[in-house]
Amino acid sequence: MIIDSHLHVWSDNPTKYPWAGKGTEEAGTAELLLETMEKSGVSKACIVQPIHYVYDNTYVRDVLKQYPKTFSAIAIMDRHRPDAAEELERLVKEDGFEGLRMHLSRPDDPAEWAAEDQYPTWNKAAELGASFLSFGPAEKQPAVEPIVARYPTVKVVLDHLGGAPFDESDPFPLLQNVLNFAKYPNVYVKFTPQAGRSNEDYPLQDTHHVYERIYDTFGPKRLMWGTDFPHIFRNIGYQNGLDLFREHMPFLTTEDQDWLFSKTALSVWKFGED
Repeated sequence: MIIDSHLHVWSDNPTKYPWAGKGTEEAGTAELLLETMEKSGVSKACIVQPIHYVYDNTYVRDVLKQYPKTFSAIAIMDRHRPDAAEELERLVKEDGFEGLRMHLSRPDDPAEWAAEDQYPTWNKAAELGASFLSFGPAEKQPAVEPIVARYPTVKVVLDHLGGAPFDESDPFPLLQNVLNFAKYPNVYVKFTPQAGRSNEDYPLQDTHHVYERIYDTFGPKRLMWGTDFPHIFRNIGYQNGLDLFREHMPFLTTEDQDWLFSKTALSVWKFGED
């Protein structure tokens, strides 16, 4: 089994599903995703609510309802709403979402995500078994470390290698910001292709050293693969996004790939299973 742990979908019908933020002409429907997954032998995927809809999770909810055994999904929610904990419970129990995404670049101070007023939402996440995604550059990741440490039973996944850069020099301080999270057993990292930050053609050899450092520090059981569909079509394409890790990173053993491509994601999300 292969699971894509990071991608986005949106409707091609803005009348039924109106944009809440800036819209896009880029194709990204669930039907296109399913067709793409089938061609590459990918069985399941975790949908991350796209920013185009901001807090309106309706389209992703409807996709979940239509394909409950194929998809898991992560919502975006206004963290300042007074009923945030209750809304998280509704998103999980009624709509089928499995957690929330933190956009560390959205507030001026990313530490707002770890403030005391967020504790009720995290308490509810611990109760529900919901997870969080942390999305932002590596320089902002330390801001959420206090709340990650406070809730050791809440699983947290660092999107896109935790935003680690590929062009910094030894002692790699920004990469170290990501590696520091390895001491928390509840933290995982997504391995997604970063062609947009590479200076080389596929297979993006100038990025491999960062993946290997994260692998060495976290171990394979806390890593999961994703493509960032449909954005992957802007550069290397979906199949290359899979083969990059299956064929071009020799430090990954066959057993490691089992964890990267499915077992880690299955340990974090339920994909419609009780």
